[in-house]
Amino acid sequence: MLPTKILKLRLARIAKGEGHLSTQDKLMLVSMESPDLSANFFLRLFKVSLPKQWTFQHETDEELLYISQLIQLIENEFIPSYESHARKYAWYEQCLMYKLNFLVPQPTQQQINTYLRQLDRCLDQQPKIDLLHYLQEKYPSAKHAVALAKAYAGVEQYTQAIEQHEWASQQSIQRSEIAFYAYIECLVNRRQSEYMPYVSDIEYAIDLLSKFEKPIDQKTYLKTLQAAVNALLPPVILQTQAIETNILADVGRGLSSLGKSLGGMLGGREFHLPYSKEVIANAPQLLTDHLVCVGLAESSAMQNAVLRIFNNHEIEQVEPLLMRLWLALQQDIEMLGLLIEPKQRDQLLLYLSKFEIKPNSVMSVEPIQMILEQGINAYLGDFRLDKQHPERNDLYEQRDIVVNEMTTFALEFQKNILEPYLVNKRQCLQQLQSRLLGQLDEIALSSGLLAYQFETEQRAQDLFDWMQEKLEKGHDFEKMQAAWVALREVIHLDIANIEERLAPIQHALERYKDIRLHQVFLKQEMNETVPLKESEM
Repeated sequence: MLPTKILKLRLARIAKGEGHLSTQDKLMLVSMESPDLSANFFLRLFKVSLPKQWTFQHETDEELLYISQLIQLIENEFIPSYESHARKYAWYEQCLMYKLNFLVPQPTQQQINTYLRQLDRCLDQQPKIDLLHYLQEKYPSAKHAVALAKAYAGVEQYTQAIEQHEWASQQSIQRSEIAFYAYIECLVNRRQSEYMPYVSDIEYAIDLLSKFEKPIDQKTYLKTLQAAVNALLPPVILQTQAIETNILADVGRGLSSLGKSLGGMLGGREFHLPYSKEVIANAPQLLTDHLVCVGLAESSAMQNAVLRIFNNHEIEQVEPLLMRLWLALQQDIEMLGLLIEPKQRDQLLLYLSKFEIKPNSVMSVEPIQMILEQGINAYLGDFRLDKQHPERNDLYEQRDIVVNEMTTFALEFQKNILEPYLVNKRQCLQQLQSRLLGQLDEIALSSGLLAYQFETEQRAQDLFDWMQEKLEKGHDFEKMQAAWVALREVIHLDIANIEERLAPIQHALERYKDIRLHQVFLKQEMNETVPLKESEM
C-alpha cells in the first residue's frame, strides 16, 4: 500500500483530473508506486495487475481521512468496473470491515440496511459470512439472522443456516414467506435422517409446508413442495417423472408438422401416422397405485411409523398393511378419520386386514400395446411404399380414419377420464392437507402420504395441461402424440368397458396396416422389399 503522503497526492491528482483520467488510470495511481499513465494498451497488460488484498492504514486521523476517500473510490468506481474480480476477492467486504472497525463503529440501522443490501450482491464466502456474523452478534435481529442464514446456505453450511433461520423465526411474530421457503430449502438440502426423533429433515420440511396456510407466492410454494417431495420419493418413482424435451427439437417437430399441414391445404395428402417415440416417452405419466405401492415397499420410515401407530397390536407384515392403507384412502378418503383418532384405529386395522390388494394388471390391447412398447415401425414394418400404386387413395383415406378415431379418443380421455381422475386426486390431497394438519402424531407417515398424494395429483395436472396444449394446437402431429399418450395411460386404469371403446382404433390400425402392406414397393430385378427411408414413411 502506498504511504499516506503519496496516497494523499495521488487522490488529489485524481480529484483534479476527474474528467481526463480513466478508471484504470485511477487504479494505477492508488495501487502502484511508479504508475506510467502514458503506457499503451499492450504495456499495461504486463504492468497493471488488479489488487487482491487492499492494505488500509489506520494509526492517525490523516490516514483515516485518506483511506476513507480511497474506500469511496473503490466502492463507487473500481468495484463496478472490475466487478468479477472485486467479487472474487471480496473488495467490498474488505472496505466494509475497515469502516466498521475504524470509520463507523456505531452504524445506524439505516446504514446497516445499506450494508446488508450491498453484501447481498457479494459472493457467499468467508469474508461476507464474517461480516454478517459480526452484525448479528452486535446488533441481533431477525433480518440480520436471515441474511446470515442465506450466506451460510450459499456455502452449503446448512446446519448453521437452519439455526439462524430458527432463531429469526422465534423473534418474529409473522415469518417472512421468502425466509420460510429458504429455511425449507436448507432442510431439504441438508437431508439429515433425524431432525427430531423418528422425523427426518425432509419429512419435517413437508410437514411444515403442509401447515403453511394461504401462501402468497403460490408458484414458489409449489416449487418448494415439489423439491421436498422429490427428495423424499425413491428413485423407482422419480425415474417415471416427465422430462422436458429439447426446445430446438420441439421447434423442429412443430415446423415439420406445420409444413405437412400446409401441404395438405395445398392439395397434398399424408399417408403416414404421426408418431414420436421421444415426445411420448417424455410426456407426463400418471402415478399409478401399483407404482406407489412399489415405492411404499422401500419406505422403512413410513413402515416404522405404521408400527408405532398400531403399537399394541401384533403385525406380522407391515409392508402390505401400509399398501392397504394407501389403497383404502384412494377409494375413500374419509378413512382418514379412523387413522387420526386413536380410539378408532382398531376398527381401521380390522378393515385393512380384510382389504384386498388386487394384482397389478395391464390391459392387453393389441396392436396398441406393441406400438407403444416397440414403436410404430415394429408394427407396420420398415418398408418403402409404391407411390404410384393404383389404390394409393385408399391408404390416404384409411390414414385419416385412424387419425380421426385416435384424436376423438384423446379428447374423450381428457374430458371423461383424466379430468374426473384429476378432480378426485385433488380432493384427496386437500383432505390430507386439512385433516392431517397437526392431527397425526407420526410425521413420517403423514408427510409420506402427503408426498405421494401430491405427486399423484401433480402428475395428473401436468398430463391434463400437456394434453390440452397438444389438442389445442390443431396439427395432426400434436394431436396424435396426445392420443398415443392417452392410450398409454388408459391401459393402466380400471375403466369399465374400455376395451369396447378401443376396438374401433384397433380395427382402424389393422385396416391401415393391411392396405399399407399391399402397397409395398418391390424391385423387379431382385423381387424383394427395400428398407424404408425415413423421408418415405
